Amino acid sequence: MTIATTDSGNSNSLQNESSRFDTLITSLKGNKISISNLRQEIFNILLDNATESPESGKYYIFEYDPKFPERMKVWDEYPIVYAMEFKKDNLIGANLHHMSKNTRLSAINNKQFPKETLRQYIPKRADRIFFEITESEVQLLSMLPLEKFHR
Repeated sequence: MTIATTDSGNSNSLQNESSRFDTLITSLKGNKISISNLRQEIFNILLDNATESPESGKYYIFEYDPKFPERMKVWDEYPIVYAMEFKKDNLIGANLHHMSKNTRLSAINNKQFPKETLRQYIPKRADRIFFEITESEVQLLSMLPLEKFHR
């Protein structure tokens, strides 16, 4: 089992004012939680912002099952994606997990994402459930170990 740990430091640098994640982050400080349980907690908090119709210019996290996983070198089962455009009903977006944590915040702040982060997603392969992440929350969530890469 993979475990996520948090230190007792202050995470306010990643949050604006008050966030719907404040209670969760406070409860995690100094404690251990499995990454799968952390993901479930995040999805539960984001449930009110779930949509079947993602929009360009917004951030989303979702569970993804690619159509042809055997053809892919690596894929992320729980991507955090900046939705850029739609082509033939497929979502083209930048998966923040495909860059180092150090470069994520800069990319988020500048909305400039490296070409290697761009991915195409088939919405029905995400069970058509996309959890919207607000601008003020994406910095925090992008630093949490939510990714699950398959190779």
